[in-house]
Amino acid sequence: MISLNALPLFLLMVSATPLWAQAPSSPPGSTVLASDRAQLAACLREGRIAAPSCVGMIAVACVRAVGVDQRAAELGCARREEAVWRERLLLALRLKGRTLDAGQRNRVVALQVAWESFVAQKCAFYGTTQREGWQLGRQAGCELREVANRAIELEWSLPQAPPRQPQEPPRIIR
Repeated sequence: MISLNALPLFLLMVSATPLWAQAPSSPPGSTVLASDRAQLAACLREGRIAAPSCVGMIAVACVRAVGVDQRAAELGCARREEAVWRERLLLALRLKGRTLDAGQRNRVVALQVAWESFVAQKCAFYGTTQREGWQLGRQAGCELREVANRAIELEWSLPQAPPRQPQEPPRIIR
């Protein structure tokens, strides 16, 4: 069974190939703040070693800013950051799809749908093991970590563009 989070991704990936080339859009039901996108991009520019430390930085700052009832803020703050990571995940999947033939794209779709289902089940179980009142926030935090780690994994698997050589003025040979 396809999870609700995976359904839009599945439909996106199995539809016409030109969709792979489109710019990323926010995942359905989420709003990505430009400031969150910029903050995450700045953190990720630090390199591969720093990337895991970027996971959770927006959500943690968001929860701390609330101050009083952090339990209530956990769910919203985790979803807020997850939206940025999910946007990056969708872009990485689209870029990955550009390099694959139709059969390989279908396999990636199947893998991604299976991954989405695994994450939904894993994090739902994790949520049920938490204390009363903390369950939804902790489940959302689990989903945030999983989506972020998957986005990082896929981004690292993309071919890196070779560094651009500086343009030199044309040489005149006499």
